[in-house]
Amino acid sequence: MAAGSLLWAYTLLLPSFSRSDWLPQSFLEEGPLGIELLRPEQLFGLAGFDSVSHAMFWTMLANVGLYVGVSLFTRPSAAEHGQAALFVDVHREPGEGARFWRGTASVEALESMLARFLGPARARDALARYAGERGLPPTERTEADAELVHHVETLLAGSIGAASARVMVASVVEEEPLGIDEVMDILDETSQVIAHSRELERKSQELEAATSELRGANRRLRELDRLKDDFVSTVTHELRTPLTSMRAFAEILLDNPELPRAERERFLGIVVEEIERLSRLINQVLDLAKIESGRSEWDIAAVDLAEVIEESATAAAHLLAARQAELQVSVPGEVPSVPTDRDRVKQVLLNLLSNAAKFCDEERGRVAVELAVEDGVVRVDVRDNGPGIDPEDQVIIFDRFRQGGQTLTERPQGTGLGLGISREIIRQLGGELWVDSAPGEGSTFSFVLPRAGTVLEER
Repeated sequence: MAAGSLLWAYTLLLPSFSRSDWLPQSFLEEGPLGIELLRPEQLFGLAGFDSVSHAMFWTMLANVGLYVGVSLFTRPSAAEHGQAALFVDVHREPGEGARFWRGTASVEALESMLARFLGPARARDALARYAGERGLPPTERTEADAELVHHVETLLAGSIGAASARVMVASVVEEEPLGIDEVMDILDETSQVIAHSRELERKSQELEAATSELRGANRRLRELDRLKDDFVSTVTHELRTPLTSMRAFAEILLDNPELPRAERERFLGIVVEEIERLSRLINQVLDLAKIESGRSEWDIAAVDLAEVIEESATAAAHLLAARQAELQVSVPGEVPSVPTDRDRVKQVLLNLLSNAAKFCDEERGRVAVELAVEDGVVRVDVRDNGPGIDPEDQVIIFDRFRQGGQTLTERPQGTGLGLGISREIIRQLGGELWVDSAPGEGSTFSFVLPRAGTVLEER
């Protein structure tokens, strides 16, 4: 029908638009895109018809052709086969179906049989509706005629199949015995129903599996949406803080040009510090986003971790000197190279050393870096003698913008992204980063990287 409708619109409706100047005249004379075979009033070169006959010819050709083609190249389902066997059975006796049935049956027996498959209420309603349509109250009938027997067989066919319905009706009526052809019909129908049932079961299992996957994906999407909202809210807050500070001091400098030089330099120094803090925050947010999205570039090569530790300790020396902290580096004599990204590992070490310098004891600060070769991995420990980390804070410190401490005054200066980025870097490199700490006993941040050919299990 859809194909015929489209052809009707193309060959009859669009030409009328062209005659009304809604479409260019070249559409009729030359066809779309200048293709003469597609001229709507002489489609594929068919000429000599008026417009209505021409449109009717192509419409009927499309409808009939597609109907015959689909009928020939598709197989009927089990339900379609059952209905066809019920209403179009070439093996019946000549005549018009049930009116040539010969036998006797009682209405009570037919109703009892229907009740077994349809339920007593539906069986009574079906027989009462049949009798009412023919003006025959069911209570006054004891013998069933051919029409009623055929009607009961039709009702049963919708529930148990045509061949099975015929067998059930034959069991309560006096009719000739079941023949070999009917037995074969029952077997064929049963095999098709079984195959159809197995196919439905398979598709049902696939649908359940797909539904389960969709539920999991939906839960994950909702969680990601919530994390996105939290992330945007936190980033907005973190960006607003340095911007507010810079704006406040800039307004003071603008409104008070006569401020003493020392005061102006102090305010400008604060503005510069806030700008640097804002720059670090933006760089870290972008870095974390690139790592988590998989767009970060990794330069994997054989790396000597002992050299990376020495370089990191040298780079962090001024931070430790500012805190008057002692740094101890312990590296074994022979360290196997590790396939990893040198710059990224150095970034992690500098972040851990910076945190250790920030949290070590203020009077006798000590920071130790140890490298050890274990079974299949190389392990690095960064230890400080600071106040330690509460157990409830040891999980959240690796989250975005989360730091230990219960109040704003207890929390150190920083963006709260360093440890989260460090953990993501180590995970991308195939390792794992964790912390061991107890209040008053300092903290040890450790990470392991696999040696060549080693796969680590997640901790």
